[in-house]
Amino acid sequence: MINITKHQTNLALFVFLTITSIVANSNAQIVCNQFKIVTKLTGDTLDLSLDTDLPDNAVIFITISRGYLENGNSTRYSVECFSEKGIVGEWRSKHRISVGSKVWKSALREKQEKMSRLGLGFDVASISDKIEVSMAVAAPKLQTDARFGTDDDSKVTGKALKPRKYGKPWVVDEIEIDCPLDSPPVGKSPFPSLNPLELEAGQTYIVTKQTPLMPSHSPADPIAALQKMKQIPEGGGFKVHDTFNKKGNPWYRVSAFDQRKEQIGTGWINSTALLGQQLKAYK
Repeated sequence: MINITKHQTNLALFVFLTITSIVANSNAQIVCNQFKIVTKLTGDTLDLSLDTDLPDNAVIFITISRGYLENGNSTRYSVECFSEKGIVGEWRSKHRISVGSKVWKSALREKQEKMSRLGLGFDVASISDKIEVSMAVAAPKLQTDARFGTDDDSKVTGKALKPRKYGKPWVVDEIEIDCPLDSPPVGKSPFPSLNPLELEAGQTYIVTKQTPLMPSHSPADPIAALQKMKQIPEGGGFKVHDTFNKKGNPWYRVSAFDQRKEQIGTGWINSTALLGQQLKAYK
């Protein structure tokens, strides 16, 4: 006759409950039937919050952007003035965000400068009169709650899931709000190409570290050329007059000046001496 002790019974019960809990947790789901952006625009200030039945620890992304078109390009791009990662619990309450013209113009200028450094500067053809507000639930791999499942096996269900152009349906809300800019910055980019390999003739640039100014791009006597070399100090600059491509390596014929805008002289700058610098357009 088998004698089962009370201790063995309790141990078996504990094991059973543990296994049951693991199975239950593996099948747990996030159900989202409500996910709605709430806004109120007053002057240049946007009051923004989220109405949802998601748990407070759900990770979300919040962006506010405005669309624009580039000259000679029908593709619509956008520039963000606000982008943040947060959790639902923080965004149930109202956040006040500045969406004034100054904010957008600054964001656009930063993007134009960044693209100019890549040699991809652009002129603006038109800017939308609307701002676009978006909130989206982060992918399961970015969640701290295991109930979201995985990217390959999402456990999120509910009426709030929306179809997407790419990928499976997901929880996101997007709205547009009328918010015209005062004096939209439409027209030529304020930046020439800032890519050291594609500087523009006629443009003037400021260097961010000491830069050698050579008397020639192909000296017959390299040692004598080095003896005649001058230096453009940090904060000084140069105006590009011409470009000479030497085996795929641009050299620029320039007139250079120091920080006080006093002339240093004319000569040639090897583009490799400009790599790694944050060249600035001379204003």
